[in-house]
Amino acid sequence: MSTTPSLGSSVLRTAAAAVGTCALAVAGTVLAPGAQAAPATSPGHAVRPTVLQADAPTGAPVSGRVLGDAGIRPQDRPAVQRFRELRAGLATAAQPSDTAAGHAARAPIAAQAHRWWGTELGPNGNTGYDAVIATHTLDDALRLSGANDFLYAPTTKPRSNSCIETVTVHTRDSAQIWAWDWCTTDPSQAVGATVDIDAAFLRKYGTTVNGRSAYSVQVQLTDARTNTWSASLYNVATSTWDPFFTSRGTDQTGLDYGWDMFEYYSDRTAGGNVGVCQDLSGRVVETTGLKVRTPATGAWSDAGPSNSTVFPAATMNPSTYYCPGIAGRMATAYSAWQVTVR
Repeated sequence: MSTTPSLGSSVLRTAAAAVGTCALAVAGTVLAPGAQAAPATSPGHAVRPTVLQADAPTGAPVSGRVLGDAGIRPQDRPAVQRFRELRAGLATAAQPSDTAAGHAARAPIAAQAHRWWGTELGPNGNTGYDAVIATHTLDDALRLSGANDFLYAPTTKPRSNSCIETVTVHTRDSAQIWAWDWCTTDPSQAVGATVDIDAAFLRKYGTTVNGRSAYSVQVQLTDARTNTWSASLYNVATSTWDPFFTSRGTDQTGLDYGWDMFEYYSDRTAGGNVGVCQDLSGRVVETTGLKVRTPATGAWSDAGPSNSTVFPAATMNPSTYYCPGIAGRMATAYSAWQVTVR
């Protein structure tokens, strides 16, 4: 996350380039499951298409959500702290990035690789929209092998000065959805809300797209005067957007764009590859139906060349990502992308 911890500042983006998800539908369009099935849907999760309504009414708060860092597993807290150390430097253009000098300057995260790929939303400060919706794959059974590894995929933040990034999070001990609060100024409080990806979650928020479990998220500006942003998850049982987290203030990232992307922080193994590479073998991470809303008209449109691009590069170089067999593909530029690991 930048996920969300996520991000890559322009400095990080440049460094990375140098070294190297149900199809979302507008109201009334049925999302049909496809033929590909890796990973398969979870046991107990009904295989069902969903009619997603972008402007559906607001429902009850997300069932099972935990507000604040209390939802983070104790064993995941050291890795969260590692990210916070990186996050603290994102707004400083001169901060060392993924270089030898940068590693030496940031010893606590020296062993980790941080890589991302996907859609950059609102490049060059384009803020001509006030909301984003997307459908993201999830895998409630996926657990990572490394104690310090984070897979944030997919993860989305709407644009510059938006307060919330919603993240599909996998660690060694959990599979969760997070709302990362980019407008908090409290260094000890960055995760605004969490919810476990489990059978109860899937019954309300899970659907099936291209043979894989998925859920839909919306992040929107709800009060421009106070820069208040709200994140919601689409409840397929009630056809409502259920509130997940709200934040207001000033975006602390210092970045002039948003994103919807694949991202990881992962230790490299003795063989030189990142641990998440083996963990993702045979899996597909996917976003589809990425859309933005124009505030003047309330109309939704696909992420595309007028408001988006691909970053940090058009393709994923396996050596740069320390992951043989990894590949990224823009199925539809730039509203649908897919990352696979053979």
